[in-house]
Amino acid sequence: MKKLLVKLLVFVTAVFIISAPASADMLPGYEGGIMDDMKYREMIFITGQPVLLEGSVKVTPGRMRDGKRQDRITYNLSSSDGSVKLSRSITISVTLQREKGKDQVRTTYEIVRASETVTVKRDRTTERFTLENYSFTASSVSDISAAVDYTTTVIRGRKVYDFNGGKGTVEVDISGKGVGYSSAWGSTETREVKLVISSNRKADEKNGTQASSWTGTVDEELSSSRTVEISYVENRPALMSFDGAYAVTTREDSTVRYSYSLPRLDENGLPTGKQNRGSELISLSATPRVEMGYIPEFYDMAGHWARQDVGRLAALGIMKQEGNYFWPQIPAKRLEFVLAVGRLVDINSRAERWRDSSEEEAAPAFEDLSLSKEDASIVAALAEMGVVEGISPRRFSPNQNLTRAQVVTILVRALGLEKNVPRMYRLGFRDEGEIPAWAKDAVYVGSSIGLVRGDEAGYFRPDDPVTRAEAAALLNRFITYLKDDLRRDFRDRVMDF
Repeated sequence: MKKLLVKLLVFVTAVFIISAPASADMLPGYEGGIMDDMKYREMIFITGQPVLLEGSVKVTPGRMRDGKRQDRITYNLSSSDGSVKLSRSITISVTLQREKGKDQVRTTYEIVRASETVTVKRDRTTERFTLENYSFTASSVSDISAAVDYTTTVIRGRKVYDFNGGKGTVEVDISGKGVGYSSAWGSTETREVKLVISSNRKADEKNGTQASSWTGTVDEELSSSRTVEISYVENRPALMSFDGAYAVTTREDSTVRYSYSLPRLDENGLPTGKQNRGSELISLSATPRVEMGYIPEFYDMAGHWARQDVGRLAALGIMKQEGNYFWPQIPAKRLEFVLAVGRLVDINSRAERWRDSSEEEAAPAFEDLSLSKEDASIVAALAEMGVVEGISPRRFSPNQNLTRAQVVTILVRALGLEKNVPRMYRLGFRDEGEIPAWAKDAVYVGSSIGLVRGDEAGYFRPDDPVTRAEAAALLNRFITYLKDDLRRDFRDRVMDF
């Protein structure tokens, strides 16, 4: 039952925190910087002043063996005027453990090797900060569902730098936390990190400078997101075979805000007794990726209230077009809806990444299904993750009509939110007593997040069959939740950018 889920958990955590620059994760490592597909930016403070650096980062993920791997990240950065340069190489050990009986994984990150040098040119002198010790650990836990992966992280660390070959030290204490999610329709990771910097310099009789010490703090608020937008591109020429088409645009952006409180230093680097307080905001965006959808054509959807919903899903390949009629008024069938949900959450692509080369693909679970390999994989994966069930252990009943209660239960299970219900609640529908006990939690969650609603008279009508048009509208709301509502909740409520 859990083999496929183990692969998912490994993939999710591996990608979420440390990934290649081409991925959705634009926060490489834990050094407080952000990146796009062209460059990396980071602000450092160990010199006693905020210095913005820019350059290149290379992430080399290791191969996972027995739940462990080592990733290497190298940085080559400099300030805009070239007076400050940074060279850094870090090897991080990643260890994954799955909680027995739960769809969760715990991941630990530790620095096993690190080197870093910062050089600062000041007139005729050069200051050098050399990393002597770097103790670091981060731990995350991920909860996995068919549609969304949710992760929370805690960060602790300490850096010690040598200043100019034994003439002083700089210590940086690191503490922070992060949350995030990832789905086929978007992802967001946010981190809040606090740095406490302590500098101690010895007296230098040769240069006539006295001993000094200072302490400063920096608060880093980082956010990285991948967003997906669906737009209709209308054709202006009249003599074309189709009026327009849908386009899917994927954007990746990252933002970091540094809020610092440092001492004001004189020309010799000595604290003056005054404070230097400020805030800097840095944003980067990768080049958008655009993909055109198919051109659906249904003769019976002209002027229909669900025309746009059906058109979007057909263009994206979520609801397959078979012939030129959609038949919006007939009931949706179990199999067609389950396949649409699987395509919507991209379950097969995710499952392929979870599965290693030695693992056999799950066999079809139901005797009354005769499906293509792709569709059989969708049903098997969703059944294995508890999103759908058969009417018996070996029968799926693919042509059975779906009720409103069944549809909302499938969608909420795919989100993994059926556990997030209060102990006592009221649904607020006039026919609350007619809602099956097995569906009440899902109806509560689905109505709370805007997936489903009652009719104008306040009835939910749990046993009413869902038409194909209504199913299309529900699936579009599901997409909107995944690409918009989750992002607002994770990013906009945590980070006030």
